[in-house]
Amino acid sequence: MRRYIMYIRFVSPRWLDRRRGNCGIFQAALDVVYDSSTPEHFYLPLRELLDWFNDHLPAPDDNRFAVRSRKRNIEVGICWFRADARDMLRNAHLMAAILRDYGVAIAHITTRDPGQLLYSDRYQVVAKPAVHTPTIWH
Repeated sequence: MRRYIMYIRFVSPRWLDRRRGNCGIFQAALDVVYDSSTPEHFYLPLRELLDWFNDHLPAPDDNRFAVRSRKRNIEVGICWFRADARDMLRNAHLMAAILRDYGVAIAHITTRDPGQLLYSDRYQVVAKPAVHTPTIWH
């Protein structure tokens, strides 16, 4: 019997056409952190969580987000956490709660098929989504 891995992505409502997906949680957090009007009680915990992810989550090379099309690299990859990446997911849920308290809508979606895999490590994958990647919204 084949065991399927579940993948989880935290998203905001902002749609990225070229990647056929919603903006991820890290971009949403960076938008809040770089907004000069963000109160310190939101800025500090988000900055700490972003720093934690920078220290603990491998960063794929930029070329891992691209596919070759018509002799050009086109960025299409989106990131998904593996469901067994417990520390990453715990901190992503915490970041999502802070962003929601700040007023940013954050949901998480799950899938067993994130699309064409462009990169993988023990915590995450980068995938080019299919035209319709089957997802469940939470």
